[in-house]
Amino acid sequence: MNYLTTSIKIIIAHYFPSDVEWATNQLQDYCEYLAEYISDKTSLESYERFCFAILKLGKGSKSKFLQAIELGKCDYRDLLVAAGFGDSTTIHDEWAGKILNKKT
Repeated sequence: MNYLTTSIKIIIAHYFPSDVEWATNQLQDYCEYLAEYISDKTSLESYERFCFAILKLGKGSKSKFLQAIELGKCDYRDLLVAAGFGDSTTIHDEWAGKILNKKT
């Protein structure tokens, strides 16, 4: 299953323009790992929050991006809190919207 929405792919291209395939593969792998732990496995929007958190923390740096993935593997809740997405189930959409609106 492809877990990455169009919004995730656009933000990947924003942060990793020369490494889109690499970052896409990393996030897809993380989502496959995460699918074992989240309850709503079929909703792609369930995965956006986690992918956006990784992309936000990564800030275009491969090493920070990989650190964020590792944090998410240790405890996905810590990943959400570190990205500032822990207290709201919609704030990640606001963050992504700022980037997506620049692209249109």
